[in-house]
Amino acid sequence: MIEDSASLEKACRAAMSAGAVGIDTEFVWNRTFYPSLGVVQVGYPDGEAVLIDAPKIEDWAPFGELMQDAGVIKILHDAQQDLTILQRACGAYPRNIFDTQRSAGFIGKAATISLRDVLKQLLKVRLDKTETQSDWLARPLTEAQVRYAEDDVRNSVRLMECILKRADALGRREWIADEMRSYERESLYRESDPESIMPRVRGSGALTQQQRNILRSLASWRELAARKRNLPRSFILSDDALVVLAKKTPATKEALKPIRGLTERTLERNKDRIWKAIERGIEGDLPELQNVANAGSSPDEGYEARVDFALAYLKGICLNSKIDPALMGNRAEVTALVLDAANPEVEAHRLLSGWRAEFCGRALLDLLQGRGSLKIDCETNLPAQL
Repeated sequence: MIEDSASLEKACRAAMSAGAVGIDTEFVWNRTFYPSLGVVQVGYPDGEAVLIDAPKIEDWAPFGELMQDAGVIKILHDAQQDLTILQRACGAYPRNIFDTQRSAGFIGKAATISLRDVLKQLLKVRLDKTETQSDWLARPLTEAQVRYAEDDVRNSVRLMECILKRADALGRREWIADEMRSYERESLYRESDPESIMPRVRGSGALTQQQRNILRSLASWRELAARKRNLPRSFILSDDALVVLAKKTPATKEALKPIRGLTERTLERNKDRIWKAIERGIEGDLPELQNVANAGSSPDEGYEARVDFALAYLKGICLNSKIDPALMGNRAEVTALVLDAANPEVEAHRLLSGWRAEFCGRALLDLLQGRGSLKIDCETNLPAQL
């Protein structure tokens, strides 16, 4: 276990000399807003692995240097969450990332495949996943925890090489490289502004505009308070309480009473803040909502049919090419392309850039603009372009 900055620097220098390393994290996330980092694993090309005792490290600068070194491939599985946690720990934005989960979607596997399954299918390696729910902040770690943590990264370089070999056979190495560059966008690691998004709150359907504004205002206050105090959102105010306060808004601050998800102690501490948020919602003093999916043209009567048509085309092309359709984009992104197909600014859409455009994004735009047509390929039984 690496427990000091000097040892951490030595391990990071070895990683940078290796040129490619596996990286993983183990954390605890049940009574805090942010995950509490317990262990960081680094796996080298020779199969050796080291574990970093995260709570004991005071200076993460050496690890930050490793993460932002564009000359070293950092191999992770399902990378986004780990990268976000590590960026918060070391302050450095990652460069040269290889996600073994996402890249598997380019070689006939699901882009959501587990590490256990992809190692079993590609390398015939079997992982013991018995320590998934371990307390990674408890010390000392058990032998089973150490073995589990090391096994998650000791095959990373081999796994990447296997994926790339298959990608080369399909002519998709550059597509994977293009997709991996998305992890270098610094915006991925910045916290969203709760003021400008509609919160996802269970039971918040069928609200009036004023009730929606109250919900937004309360949720925004809750989000910022949870971040500041590093507590789960529900510890500040539960979803149930948000909905009740929005739907059955008290007439005065004095009328605020404890309800389910809002204890008397919490209310006593935050009564002024909660009422201020309610008043703000009533007044409608809120910024415009971000609406990325439908930022362009307004929906028309036939747009849903065109969306279904586009999704069918994308799924058919992807299945025929053994690419996971999930890599292309979700329904909201396809809807945005459908609605903006006639807009000159549509060129900025994600489906029309990088490997997606080359693979089928441009062909889809042609179809949406009335050029070309689809048929069912009798050999594959899938949609294909004429």
